[in-house]
Amino acid sequence: GIHGVTPGEMERYASALLTDAEQLAAQGDMISHGDQLAYLMETVANGHTFMSPEQSYAVTEQALSTLTLEEVNRAAAELCSHITGLNDGELTSTGKVVAVACAPKSSDNDAAFVDDDMLCQAIREACTIEVEPVEDVVVPHTLVTPAELEEAMKANPPSWESGQFSDGTPNTPADRITRPFTLRRLSNGIRVGINQNPAESQRGHLRLVAPGGRDAERRLGFKSGSLAVGARAMQEGGSFGSFSREQVELFAVDHLIMVEINCNEESLVMDFVFPTTNVGNSGYGENMKL
Repeated sequence: GIHGVTPGEMERYASALLTDAEQLAAQGDMISHGDQLAYLMETVANGHTFMSPEQSYAVTEQALSTLTLEEVNRAAAELCSHITGLNDGELTSTGKVVAVACAPKSSDNDAAFVDDDMLCQAIREACTIEVEPVEDVVVPHTLVTPAELEEAMKANPPSWESGQFSDGTPNTPADRITRPFTLRRLSNGIRVGINQNPAESQRGHLRLVAPGGRDAERRLGFKSGSLAVGARAMQEGGSFGSFSREQVELFAVDHLIMVEINCNEESLVMDFVFPTTNVGNSGYGENMKL
């Protein structure tokens, strides 16, 4: 409320709102009757206008295109005025500020005791603490640039090979699409299985499975639990190339990417769930396919 949001935060929030609205519009024909009814009841109860997901997306896009950073910061200052107004020299909000605390009735040798004066003094002291603005973090639109990707493809030209299986399944040509699964193999030996799920509109799920897992700890001479701890360290965050941990985390949040990394007895499993209708923002309402 004091410093407001930064231009970078504003762009990320607008991009996330637009991506979420587009995701809902893509799944509009698959929303259950129960969810539709709950949305209708909530709309009527709040006096809002009932819209289809496509209409909601169009309105969201139009509203974001007219939104400015100054308007957002004014609204944020108004919402936080009941707190910031307790600081000397700041504009106060109209109305009363209500604080609720649960404390022991008696003050006899009880460090948790608090009365009205003590509570008001603690709130006032907290509101007068100097608040420093956060540093604006530049979040990349991609973690791998087109130049880096092109260089890697030149160094290691990718190609599809026919699917080869040891369980009796017939080999599949590299240019053949099979149903329900398309099974192929890359030139580096990695096996690829692809399946389309009609129930998940505009969502992709990528699972990478690396053999080894906890069983490899003994064979490689690692301490017990080291691979599980390493998988958890990868899950919780870390830098990627030239990008910091915070940049990577914000990149995943802004692009609605969910990442889960687990280590079981046989393999290291990395799951990525992401939207296929990814939208970036060069303005607050200007669509840019990434």
